[in-house]
Amino acid sequence: MSTRHGPQARAHPIDDSRGSTAVKKPTTTMRYSRAEYAKVLALQDEVARADGDYQRLRGAYLEIAESDPSNEVGLAMIGADMDRAHSRLQALIGLPRLPYTHEPSAVMRREMQRQSDEKH
Repeated sequence: MSTRHGPQARAHPIDDSRGSTAVKKPTTTMRYSRAEYAKVLALQDEVARADGDYQRLRGAYLEIAESDPSNEVGLAMIGADMDRAHSRLQALIGLPRLPYTHEPSAVMRREMQRQSDEKH
């Protein structure tokens, strides 16, 4: 049975049953030194921690906004912490802080207002 047709033919166009003499390049793998690898692992842990903080604050903000929307002080305090956590997360993953962007808490406030308007 011929191997020229089918998924093998598309995956490996050089290898066919006609006896091609093409030389394959060996695949190269990225290697990190121990110090670089430790830095990568530490950064991954830091990003995971920052994302966890942001998600925890976002959940608290949503909970207060749903249960007691008149608690403006609580919403403002958690919103400010959420904005800082979001900025930290953006800085860690390499996104620049752009001017004139909406803070996450302002976006959340609009979302909660829209959801409450839809319920009524």
